[in-house]
Amino acid sequence: MSNPQHDYAGLLAEAATAAGLPISTVTTPTDHYVELNGIRFHYLDWGNAHLPHVVLLHGGSLQAHTWDLAALLLRDRYHLIAPSQRGHGDTGWTPEADLDKDNSELMLQDTRAFIEHLGYAKLSLVGMSMGGMNTMRYAGRYPERLTAVGIVDVAPESMRAGLVEMEAFRSETETLDSFEAFLNRAMKFMPHRAPEHLRYSLTHALKQTDDGRYTWKQDHRRRLHNMDLSDAERIAVQDARAEALWDDLRSIAQPTLLFRGADSKILSVEVAERVIREMQHAELVEIPRATHNVHSDNPVDFAAALDKFLSRHV
Repeated sequence: MSNPQHDYAGLLAEAATAAGLPISTVTTPTDHYVELNGIRFHYLDWGNAHLPHVVLLHGGSLQAHTWDLAALLLRDRYHLIAPSQRGHGDTGWTPEADLDKDNSELMLQDTRAFIEHLGYAKLSLVGMSMGGMNTMRYAGRYPERLTAVGIVDVAPESMRAGLVEMEAFRSETETLDSFEAFLNRAMKFMPHRAPEHLRYSLTHALKQTDDGRYTWKQDHRRRLHNMDLSDAERIAVQDARAEALWDDLRSIAQPTLLFRGADSKILSVEVAERVIREMQHAELVEIPRATHNVHSDNPVDFAAALDKFLSRHV
């Protein structure tokens, strides 16, 4: 079958109903594009620009539409803007000449350029997983425009078993013959999520190849800057990167809410509690019935917790 993305509003309504969202009408965001750092970036704007601005950064292998269900619940109280980060969704890929550079630093500069492009004097920044690490770096180094920060199920240290499980799912589904094949795999990997929700998510996460099969909308090219490292050197780089993230977290002065999925295999309770201890002004909320993708697994409780937090600080 063809990718059913053409029925965007209809599929979103079905996903919202299946996820139990207490809404009667579905509103869709507007698509925008901007050239930053030599890459064409795609982002979604959910309207109501007179409300407090909130930028949402997705996780790895995801894209801007991952926030759609939560956005439906929050758009009447906040001006939500969700970009697809480089190499994800409908945003362009890193140029070949930059593959030898640290991708996390490139993404940090992308976020800085994107926020400058928006031009708002004040905004809040919320990031999940990869986007959460990007949020840590930005908030720790460029805090001038930020009023509040949200970090979703990520910290400088992650549980390895969960990372291995996620990578196995991604690699096993690199390219499949049909959209339905992807949907069936996703239903087995995420049985807690309604099929209608998964179908909607995949419409935005997949693209057809020239031979008619399906693959992720993601740049999986290996980064040249760490390709030739030994195992010991790679571990040393990872340790140094983790310590730099801890330093960034300690530098964040803005009120921060750390989300943890109650069933997360990525962020342990112990590490989450350490984050709260080491940060200046942070609090922890655990979202029930949620794994790593907190905002998608339980958008109702996620949105309620974020709204409760932001309403005190913006």
